Amino acid sequence: MQFNELEDLMEYGYEKYVTVNGMNIRYAVRGTGFPLLLLHGFCEFLETWDFNLRPLGEYYRVYAMDLPGHGLSDKPYLDYSISFFTEFTVSFMQALGIDHANVIGHSFGGAIGISLATSFPEKVDRLILESSFGLSNDVTLLHKLCSVPVLAEADKRESAAKTALEQRVNMEFYSPDFVAREIVGRSYLFMQMPEARRVMLSIMHNWVDADGLKPEAVMVDRLHLIKSPTLLIHCAQDNIHPVKLSQNAGRLIPKARLEVFSRCGHCPHIEKAGGFNEAVIEFFGSN
Repeated sequence: MQFNELEDLMEYGYEKYVTVNGMNIRYAVRGTGFPLLLLHGFCEFLETWDFNLRPLGEYYRVYAMDLPGHGLSDKPYLDYSISFFTEFTVSFMQALGIDHANVIGHSFGGAIGISLATSFPEKVDRLILESSFGLSNDVTLLHKLCSVPVLAEADKRESAAKTALEQRVNMEFYSPDFVAREIVGRSYLFMQMPEARRVMLSIMHNWVDADGLKPEAVMVDRLHLIKSPTLLIHCAQDNIHPVKLSQNAGRLIPKARLEVFSRCGHCPHIEKAGGFNEAVIEFFGSN
């Protein structure tokens, strides 16, 4: 898969690029009003917010991006730690003149959101953690395997990749439809870029080892430090991060509440987009 082929598939038509700490970062912005920053999950990209950007843009100025190492943003040789992504997010906000914002973080992006809200509390007004990563030291077998270079890179045959793709669809979505397959399929195309494989392995090595999450990626001990009003959104059938993790987190965050959707998996902003958008608008209000 060549870069220009992937670029054609991922063309939004209104996305932009901004230089952040020397990196060329692809982002999209919709609407006017109080800023809302969307942080996507591991191995994802800004198109995963397709069902949210326009509806939320009717109420807020919504920013979505390809995080460094993802999508069509630059993929430099760096230490892709939680601290790196946190500091990058602050620099991204500064580059676009965003003093403070509401923040939504999905999965991996949720861990970044927690780190941002506890390291730079003045930057986060309200926080939504959607199926957040880092709420326990336990990780799935898939993540543990991906943390081992030999296993992660051993089998690159097309048949093996398609099998892995099918497994990911079934793991992340309660009812895998053409939308789910399209999104995961784009993820697969993205992973065909050699530099993307390198970045994903770097992230896993910085966040996960054979025993679980590394200490910096475990957010549980930080939860009581979150000053922002926080909404936890989870799906009852999430096979990646069980809903009990958000239930436990809700008891540790001082100003938190939990909303659980049924009949959906790890991505409620996709499978339950209408309800998700309504919950976001109700929680953030008009600011």
